[in-house]
Amino acid sequence: MKICVFNGDAFLSGANMSLVDWIKNDTSNEYWIILPKSGVKSHDFDNIAKNVHVVNGNYFATAKHLRKKSGLENVKLTIKSCYMKVCYKQSIRKRLLSLIQDISPDVILSNTFSVWIGADIATSLDIPHFWHVREFMDLDHGLEHENLEMIRDLASKSNAIFISKAIESYYLKKYKFKSSKVIYNQISYNKNIVNENPRFNDKKVRAIFVGQLLENKGVMDAVKAASKVYEDGYEFSLDIYGKGSLENTLRKYINDNSISNVHLKGFTKDISTIRRNYDMELVCSKMEALGRVTIEGMYYRNLVIGADSGATAELVKDGITGYLYKSGNIDDLVKNIEKAIASDDSNKIIINAHEWSVKNFSNNIAPKIISFIEENRGI
Repeated sequence: MKICVFNGDAFLSGANMSLVDWIKNDTSNEYWIILPKSGVKSHDFDNIAKNVHVVNGNYFATAKHLRKKSGLENVKLTIKSCYMKVCYKQSIRKRLLSLIQDISPDVILSNTFSVWIGADIATSLDIPHFWHVREFMDLDHGLEHENLEMIRDLASKSNAIFISKAIESYYLKKYKFKSSKVIYNQISYNKNIVNENPRFNDKKVRAIFVGQLLENKGVMDAVKAASKVYEDGYEFSLDIYGKGSLENTLRKYINDNSISNVHLKGFTKDISTIRRNYDMELVCSKMEALGRVTIEGMYYRNLVIGADSGATAELVKDGITGYLYKSGNIDDLVKNIEKAIASDDSNKIIINAHEWSVKNFSNNIAPKIISFIEENRGI
């Protein structure tokens, strides 16, 4: 098959990393990745594979933002939204229709539910469309489609791949799709960098937080809990890897409260190797669609303590593959951190989680996705 993929951004965000993880293993089909405007000439999709081609779609992925933004961010979002409203029907849509007709794909796949353009183009050209639904939108990213009636119509003409049961349950209550299936993401795993030494070997316990520094990721909860655990007399430290709009707020809170056991480490691409040095990972997202960092923590033997919301509760079986705490409840997070430190079962849980995650997430999912597409593109 020829498969066109419409993306929400041009960089290796979580959604795009998950896309690359499976298409690079599929040598039987041809892929055209359609990228939106990124503001720069370079992108992260070069040289994935010989059967993967990259095309600039010259569109913006716009949506209604439900959370407060800075003045500059609001200006940028307004400009993008106006550009799409004015130019989409007049020029962008015509150009994309011509581009897709030249490629002549068998299927169009939208790599995020927040982008509706692929569904619109597919419907117009009578090409089967599949939405790879990877986010809650309003509950995690604070986004909402501007035209919900149009989205309901496009959904009814589309098929859906959900990345978790939590996502499936949420969307099937809101939209009717032609067909749908849950297929967990494939997440890259490198067994050569796994540190198999037992964790919690001494009194010093090192925890890690990985993700964007945003309110919905619960990073402030992690900071406050880490500070409290330290105050309770444990030799406990938390290193935070990521960037985001809360960075300055976090730094100020840490400095103002003289918190010495929490450190902002910034962004790094080599997080898998870094995980070798940590005993524990805190996953505090308010509503995680799946949880790439949760699975990576299990892969590389960090004991995961996660919020009991979204798909985190699908991955973390309390006392078996990690510990769950009441989402947003810092006292309960502290209680579970201290329980994990004191427990004789923590290394057993780490091993359970490692074996379970490798079995369920490291395998090639391209055959599952292609099989679902082939079975349902004629519906």
